Amino acid sequence: MERINKYFRIRLKANHMIAEVHCTDDFHDLEEKMRIDMTIWKQYLTENKVVYGIQYQALSQLAEDPSTVEYPIVIAKGLHPEKGKDGKFAFLVDFKQDMKKDEEWNFREVMTIPSVNKGQKLAKLVYPEEGTDGKNVMGNVVKAPQGKAIAILRGKNVVFNEADNCYYATENGQLSYSGRKIEVFPEYHVNETLTMKTGNLNFVGSIIIHGDVPTGFTVKADGDIKIFGMVEAATLIAGGSIYISEGIAGQEKGCLKAQGNIQLGYINQAKIFTGNDLYVENSILHSECVVHGHVFSQKGNIIGGTLSAGKTIEVKDIGTKLNTKTEIILGVNKAMADKEQALKKKQKEQEEMLRKLKLLGEKLATQSDHNAKVRIAKLRQKHSMEMVKNELHEIQEELGEMNAEMGDLRDTQLVVRNFIYQNVTVTFGKYKRVMNTDYHYVQFNLFHNEIALQQLF
Repeated sequence: MERINKYFRIRLKANHMIAEVHCTDDFHDLEEKMRIDMTIWKQYLTENKVVYGIQYQALSQLAEDPSTVEYPIVIAKGLHPEKGKDGKFAFLVDFKQDMKKDEEWNFREVMTIPSVNKGQKLAKLVYPEEGTDGKNVMGNVVKAPQGKAIAILRGKNVVFNEADNCYYATENGQLSYSGRKIEVFPEYHVNETLTMKTGNLNFVGSIIIHGDVPTGFTVKADGDIKIFGMVEAATLIAGGSIYISEGIAGQEKGCLKAQGNIQLGYINQAKIFTGNDLYVENSILHSECVVHGHVFSQKGNIIGGTLSAGKTIEVKDIGTKLNTKTEIILGVNKAMADKEQALKKKQKEQEEMLRKLKLLGEKLATQSDHNAKVRIAKLRQKHSMEMVKNELHEIQEELGEMNAEMGDLRDTQLVVRNFIYQNVTVTFGKYKRVMNTDYHYVQFNLFHNEIALQQLF
C-alpha cells in the first residue's frame, strides 16, 4: 500500500461519475518492474472511497504491470440517472387546419375549421413519469429528474375527467387550442353586410359574415372570422384565423390581426398581423404585413410597403418596373425587435430594484421588531420583493416565448417565381441587400452571414 500511495493518485471527475488513476513523475523513473496484487489495488480504491462501477479490466492491467498502462486510466464509472418521460398532450380528434398548397390550390377554398359535438372526447393528458436514479463511483445515489409536466388549461365549454385524464366538449362548436388552452367556441352568423343595425361585433366564438365589412366597423372574435365579401377600412381581430373571400381595401386604416392564418384575395393599403401563415391570391399593395410563419402569394405581386415573415415568402413578383420602393424582411420583424429591447431594459431595471430591496432587507434585519415603524418597513420590503420577483418571472417567460417564435434565420427563404425589381430591399435579420438590377425566378437565403441569391430553373 505504501508503494501505491507513493506513485499513484486517484482523481474524481464529472461530479464523481468517473474515477481515474494517475501516476507521479517518480513512477516513470523506476527501472525495476513493479507488481501490486489486485487485492491491494481494491483496498486502495476503497480507502479513496471508490466503491462502485469498478473497471476490472483496467484493474487487472494495473495489477499485472503498471508500467505498461497509459495514464491516466479510468478505474471506475458511475451509472448516470435517466430522466423520466415528459408528460404528453394528444388530440383525439382531427385538428388539422392546413390545406393542400400546390399549384392547383384554390385560394377561394374555405379553410377547414375543426368541429366537435357535445360529449365528444377531445384530448388526453398523460402525466410525466419518475426517472431512474443513478449512482456515482462513491456509491452515492444520483437522483434522476422527473419528466416535465405539460400544463393545459381548460377553457370555455370543456371539462376534464380525472378518471381517464381526458378533456370533453360540453357544447357543439369549434375546437380551439392556443396558448396551451383548449376550448370549444360556438359560431355567430351575420347574414348580411354589417350596418349600424348590427354595430361592432365582439364574440367569444367564431364569427361568420355573409356580406361586407364597411369602413369604421370593428369585428373581434376569440375564434375565427370568415367574411364572404370584402373588407374596407375596418378592423378585424381574431384569436384563431381570418378568411375573406374577396380582400381588404384598407385606405391606410384597415387592419387584420389573427393568431392563426389569414387567407384572402388581395391586400390594398392595410396593416396585417398574423401569428401563423398568410395566403394571398392576388396582390399586396402598399401595405404593412407582419407574418410569424409563411407567406404564399404564388400568383400575386408585392408592390410598395413592407412584408416581414418569420419563415418563408413565396410570391410571383416583388416591386415594379417603375422601381417602387418595397421592403421584404425575413426573420425578426421590427415590432418584435423593439419589444424584446424594451423587455430587456425593464428586466435590468427590475434586477437593480431587487438588489436594492435585498440590501434594505439586510439592513432592516439588524433592527428590533419592537419598533412599529421597523415592522411596517419590513412588511413593505417583503411585499415589494414578491412583486418584483413575480414581474421578473413574467418578463423572463415572455422573452423565452419570443425567442421560440423568432426561430432560426437559416430556415428562412424568399422565392420569387417571376421578377424582383430594382429598389427592393431584402433583409434577413440584421443583413440587408438592395436590388440594383432586375432578377427573374430567383431564391434568397442567408448563407455564411450573407444574403445569397440563387437562380431557379
